[in-house]
Amino acid sequence: MGHLEKHIEKKIDNYSIGSRQKLKAAMRHKVKRTFVGALDAIEKELGVPASKENEELFKKLRSKILSIGNDQIRNMEVELERYNVEFIPYHVTFIPLDKIEAAEGE
Repeated sequence: MGHLEKHIEKKIDNYSIGSRQKLKAAMRHKVKRTFVGALDAIEKELGVPASKENEELFKKLRSKILSIGNDQIRNMEVELERYNVEFIPYHVTFIPLDKIEAAEGE
């Protein structure tokens, strides 16, 4: 297998699949929060609809906006399937203060 084929081949090992799923879930959450946050800001700025007509109009607009958001989430997930993704975990090491002070005293 040539060098290019290795990069073109979709990784199907459990780590790669899990990494892709983890990225999808994180991106899905962020996109949803963006649309819901925008709707919340609109509602707060315009106030609670005073009339039944305004309430119905807002519900219709909200439904359209959320539909657009959900379509974009699906498009994003399809696009992510075209990529090999590898999660890079982070590691934090906590060092007790007494060990730091002891090392500085040497």
